[in-house]
Amino acid sequence: MKTKRQSLLWVMAAGFLLAGSGALTSCTDKYDLDEKTPSGWGSTIYTWLEQQGNYTNTVRLIDELGQKEVLSKTGSRTLFAADDAAFERFFNSDNGWGVKSYDQLSLAQKKLLLYGSMIDNSIQASALSTIEGTPLREGQCMRRFTFLDEYDSVPVLKPSQMPVNKYWQRHIDAGKNMVCFQDGSRIPMLLFLQGFMTNNKITNEDYNFLFNHQTNRQDGDASVNGKKVINQNVRCGNGFIHVVNDVVSPLPNMANIISNKEQCKIYTRLLNRFCAPYPDDKDLTKTVEYNRIYGTNVDTVYTMRYLNDKRDNETFETPDGAVVISREGAAQKIKNPTLTFDPGWNAYYSASHKNASEGNVAEQRDMAVMLVPTDKAMMDYWNDENKGKPLRDNFPGGWDTVDDKVIIELLRLNMLPSFMSSVPSKFAGVLNDANDPMGLKESSVDSVWMACNGAVYQLNTVYPPTAYVCVSFPTIVDKSLRIIDWAIEQCKYSFYLKALGTTYSFFVPNNNGLIEYVDPCSYGKSQLQLLSFRWDDASGVSAVIYDYDPSTGYRDSVGVTTDYNRLVGCLRDILDTHIVMGNVWEGNKTYYRTKNGTGIRVNKNPDDEHMTVEGSYQMYDSKQPVPVAKVWDQRKEVTGGNGKTYILDAQPIMGTRKTVCNQLENVPDFLYFFDLLDKSGLAAEFYNPGTGKKEDNKACGGKNITLFNTYHYTIYVPSNDAIQNLFDTGQLPTWDDYQNKIDAGNTLGATEDSLKIVNFLKYHIQDNALYIGANNESGDFETSCINENTGRFMMLHAELKDDEIVVTDGTGAVHKVTKQTYFDGDGIEQPLYNIQAREYVYDGQNAATATSLYTTSSAVIHLIDSPLRNGAKNGSW
Repeated sequence: MKTKRQSLLWVMAAGFLLAGSGALTSCTDKYDLDEKTPSGWGSTIYTWLEQQGNYTNTVRLIDELGQKEVLSKTGSRTLFAADDAAFERFFNSDNGWGVKSYDQLSLAQKKLLLYGSMIDNSIQASALSTIEGTPLREGQCMRRFTFLDEYDSVPVLKPSQMPVNKYWQRHIDAGKNMVCFQDGSRIPMLLFLQGFMTNNKITNEDYNFLFNHQTNRQDGDASVNGKKVINQNVRCGNGFIHVVNDVVSPLPNMANIISNKEQCKIYTRLLNRFCAPYPDDKDLTKTVEYNRIYGTNVDTVYTMRYLNDKRDNETFETPDGAVVISREGAAQKIKNPTLTFDPGWNAYYSASHKNASEGNVAEQRDMAVMLVPTDKAMMDYWNDENKGKPLRDNFPGGWDTVDDKVIIELLRLNMLPSFMSSVPSKFAGVLNDANDPMGLKESSVDSVWMACNGAVYQLNTVYPPTAYVCVSFPTIVDKSLRIIDWAIEQCKYSFYLKALGTTYSFFVPNNNGLIEYVDPCSYGKSQLQLLSFRWDDASGVSAVIYDYDPSTGYRDSVGVTTDYNRLVGCLRDILDTHIVMGNVWEGNKTYYRTKNGTGIRVNKNPDDEHMTVEGSYQMYDSKQPVPVAKVWDQRKEVTGGNGKTYILDAQPIMGTRKTVCNQLENVPDFLYFFDLLDKSGLAAEFYNPGTGKKEDNKACGGKNITLFNTYHYTIYVPSNDAIQNLFDTGQLPTWDDYQNKIDAGNTLGATEDSLKIVNFLKYHIQDNALYIGANNESGDFETSCINENTGRFMMLHAELKDDEIVVTDGTGAVHKVTKQTYFDGDGIEQPLYNIQAREYVYDGQNAATATSLYTTSSAVIHLIDSPLRNGAKNGSW
């Protein structure tokens, strides 16, 4: 069988561009452009080339490819032509084809040279940077599509030339050659015109960088595929000739270039993991056409493609039919590792477009960039004591043993979606995977290779993804953390945890620890339930549901849930309870606030050994601290990262089911405050999201404080004696006083008593949860009490010290929270400070059937040595 080119060396595949606009042509519609030449026009393209006498190679190409008749008549063509001297230089150079004379050119190569330098439409140089259509887009075109057809050059791959991965292995094992299109989309030529460069703020220095400083571009210069146009706008009767200084050959795509660079073999192997051969569609359209053109009898032709997020708005699947973008079932949305885009897609464009015409515009105006470290750079990074250590520790066999899920982070970082935003003058704006500046430097780029769909920057260093150094790195490396890794992805917490400007302490329960998670949605039910999370590589996350009695350890399986919203809702709450902004490894602090405002207690020593951590569930319900099994040090001084990751092997940190009211009624010295609160209407078993409509009410997991709203709070509680003194001195009415006035018909007096009691309570509830034994946090904080004169919340000033909280109220009086204790009914000493509560609101009106959280709030309760006063003339208590 005669083939065009049987290797992977930048074989092209493209389609025709049938441009219909005449706005930029030299011809007009009043002429019969097929047969007649307008008066006053010069020679046709063919005759001009023939008359010059030094374009014999180009003329020979035209003759042998049957294009003489077309280019000898009037019509609408643009040709970038090189003279014989340019062809001589081409044959004497390393042209990539190994041909040393015209006679050595194959038919496919001849088509590449002629069709790859010819455009449908007659376009003068100044208009080449304009995208035709309505409206015209001046200065926006950098890529135009040529006459090359996808069947002009189709490689036949030998098994030894096929990428080695699971998608190709059966073809390799079969030992048979494969007819395989490299892409199947059109091949554009790459144009740098002054209008485009000016419009997109690309400098001459940028251009010289892109062509390895082998050029000295001047304003007004034009080039095609890197070849300078030295004679613009040779006007012919059927179009334009633009004379170039060297032979124009079609550019390979980025995947072709990378695959053929000996100095980048490591990166090529990693990239090719995500490459697959796709068989012809069911009606074998390509196979039939291929056999017709070449006179063969091939069973099936294939197309080489790379698994990626998006390609021309289609859903991508692996060759065996598995969707790789997202596999959605009743329970799952699993995202398999994919590249940002297909580096072998000739017609690449980055934005999503609703129709083909918009995609056509996007194809012409931009392309991509790939950053490709050399083998030396990859090994230098791998062997670096700090940088490569996390990878070496987990994949001691080298780069080729690193999991796809980990490798994809590096590959995706190195795939920049916009060429126009990634030239040296714009390097400061190139962002990493955390949307922070990558720090890309021109000195890190050894050389540049221009492709038909982007630019390949060869790097002498590795820019690691933030994912490799941040606190979430263990979740993508350690298979025992797959559930939390999935949760991070589904909850879109990846960017948050990659923020290198923030310090995190990230507690991560492993898969084993997540088999015992008390479902907070069962806190409002008569029967407590346990969710036992499970991970399966094929189906993802599910959970076995148990009826559970923590006092006896009894559990009874009542089913399995794969409900996506329920699973993600629980895992989001778990994540929020395990992320601390700040470090827990320095100083002698014990209490820390998590992302969702809940307090956790950390017991540690300076070197992190034998550390335990407790959520409010562990403090008050299970009374079992959770030991830290392993510590990953991802601090800046170690990996360049943003903190430490603490792996939990026993159970996750959980929030108590005890509400504020639960905690108050269980402490004898808080009973007077509790009685006032319980009868005030400030605690209820429903939550209204602000509409006031009863049908919008949400069920609560107990009697919740209605003032709370997805935040964390401090409640200062005066002792029973202090409140009794207020009653005795007439400073604060009781609810009995209120009821007596109601009974006596004194509505106005009853209203005043009610307002005073409610404002007394509100003024003792402060935004921001402050703990004794936490990092010092001082300032002015809003209470829940509103000043009727200003309409603003009244303030308290609180100063957090090592062993106390000093509070200054609205009158200037100073009060203190200290480490006081009491003995409970069992004779056990209990604190009267740092008492935590958590309140849950469910997404529905029936707590008995709730399966998802609507919102949660947290509070910490302290005994304070004297009542707070707001000092307001109106609204005081």
